[in-house]
Amino acid sequence: MKRLEGKAAIVTGGGQGIGRAIAETFAREGAMVWIPDIRKENADAVAADICGKGGQAWGDLCDVADEASVQAMMSRAVAKMGKLDILVNNAGIELLKSIEEITVAEWDRVMAVNVGGIFLCCKYALPYFKKQGKGNIINMGSCAGYIGASFQTLYCASKGAVHQFTKALALECGPAGVKVNAIAPGGVNTPMLDYLETEYKKRGIDVKSGLNTLYGGVEQPQDIADVALFLASDESRTVHGAALLVDGGYTAA
Repeated sequence: MKRLEGKAAIVTGGGQGIGRAIAETFAREGAMVWIPDIRKENADAVAADICGKGGQAWGDLCDVADEASVQAMMSRAVAKMGKLDILVNNAGIELLKSIEEITVAEWDRVMAVNVGGIFLCCKYALPYFKKQGKGNIINMGSCAGYIGASFQTLYCASKGAVHQFTKALALECGPAGVKVNAIAPGGVNTPMLDYLETEYKKRGIDVKSGLNTLYGGVEQPQDIADVALFLASDESRTVHGAALLVDGGYTAA
């Protein structure tokens, strides 16, 4: 039997990178997958690919930083799938700038997506979870939520907030049968890492060469999707309130 047979999942930001890998993995393991993304064409393409391989998936347009957009997306997802079992809050953005360069608008936008988006998605998913007496939330943190990184003060702050939000929400929602965890990846081979590599090179820093010295080399999206599958499945029954580092040893030193 497939590990997520009959489950209904939402994977935000599932149109590319880690989110795409999670959506595809969940579908292969029997889940229905709703894929909200700010780029609907990407979400639709992923959904079409999943359906072409015999899975069930739907693309949707959603800005996780906008309350009305999130609320409407949740309603559409549950109406189509009939229920909600798993919420993966994967949508996020990065900004590499010095503290002097960051504008207030940029600060607000990154926090609104990376932290506010998780808050909003959890806020509007929880009533469905509580009604059925169970649910599973997986938030996307980062190793940057554990350590500092030059020119990433904003991103580090947002991901540290995700980890603390996850722990607090786990304590709040555990009695309702809702499991809450986070994943904290290291450098993953996605467009976000390409962006970081480009921006760091402008400052004379080669970020990928350092990541390649880690155990297993640069991480792939599937590495993170495999951990998300573990957290979404019954195998992680006693894992609750954790922010699991999946960084090839980057933060071990």
